[in-house]
Amino acid sequence: MSTVEKPLRVLIVDDNRDGADALGLLVEALGNQVHVTYGGIQALDVANAFQPDLMLIDLVMPDIDGCDLATQLRRIPAFKQTKIAAITGLKDERHKVLAMKAGCDLVLTKPAALDEIKAVLASVELSSGTAVRSRKAPKGRPNQALENRLPIDEARKIRSDRESKSLTQTESEAAICDGIIRFQEEYLGWRSNQVQIHFIKDLLVVRIRSVLTLAERQLGKTATPEKGRDLIKQTRKQLLELARPMLESLVYEAVGVKVRSMHHDISTVTGEEVIVFSFAEIPRFE
Repeated sequence: MSTVEKPLRVLIVDDNRDGADALGLLVEALGNQVHVTYGGIQALDVANAFQPDLMLIDLVMPDIDGCDLATQLRRIPAFKQTKIAAITGLKDERHKVLAMKAGCDLVLTKPAALDEIKAVLASVELSSGTAVRSRKAPKGRPNQALENRLPIDEARKIRSDRESKSLTQTESEAAICDGIIRFQEEYLGWRSNQVQIHFIKDLLVVRIRSVLTLAERQLGKTATPEKGRDLIKQTRKQLLELARPMLESLVYEAVGVKVRSMHHDISTVTGEEVIVFSFAEIPRFE
């Protein structure tokens, strides 16, 4: 049973993959949407795209330690009030003081007890009030992609007829949305019209709701929760890897900027799939 009325978005950052995945499984089982990343550098991009309500950060990591990561996150306006909890195997008071000075709200000692995790989740719900329940999309132009699907052939024609040879942001979103839905229909045998697309500087975030198939839901029920979750995520990751050239080409055609990397995650609780594309430069639209 969920500890909150609506799922919290929880980002877990830890270079210990087994520990991070285990904590992610626990937080997800409590009814929340979880994204796990295994390094501090990548976490900055993921946080901007995922917009978490809570971040659980390991203090000792090889690329950026937890204190440096918390300091950098607090410099980003969107995360000035976001709850950040450090989780560490270090038990001395000095590291706790350093973590609090860096911007962490509290420090948990590994292995964190279930009651401690529940208390942190509950504190986010209490401090945010109705904010979690009424989460809005990032400010900016309304996403018209679903109402205005734009086949890529039509997008090419629009671009060729235009002096700037580029699309507007709304046209780019509509073309990507149409391509994602067509990909689902042709390669996966199903489709979800609940697709949300938005740009954040040099990132493109694609959120697809309720994408778990019946077979995947049955897999989650018949196998152990941990095994079912891992199998679902591995299968989805393999599918996306096979489709990566096609998806990156689609995005490049719609945006006009080369894709630098593609990250993927799927929540086996909420059924939301997230694909984050990072660009070689910030896109410029018509």
